[in-house]
Amino acid sequence: MFPWSLANFLDTSGLLPHGICLTWRPELLWLHALSDVITALAYYSIPVALLVFAWRRQDLEFRWMFVLFGVFIMACGATHIMGLWTLWEPVYLAEGVVKAIT
Repeated sequence: MFPWSLANFLDTSGLLPHGICLTWRPELLWLHALSDVITALAYYSIPVALLVFAWRRQDLEFRWMFVLFGVFIMACGATHIMGLWTLWEPVYLAEGVVKAIT
């Protein structure tokens, strides 16, 4: 089989989640999990503020730029959600795709 096949990328059988690097210590897992959640929520609040700003300002000439910046910020927040997920599940392909999109 070709080593770069999609099946190989989706196979997580030989991979370990990041939690094992933290020796599954609850205080470390909580620290990383809560940090990622709080950071993601902070990222997700920025596009809401941009949307409110763009909605109230009808004189914006480059409104599309606010939309693109909001999409980028949402992708940044998604990288933290993926970091949270990979603490328990080794879904590194999905994490890499989200990072590549960002």
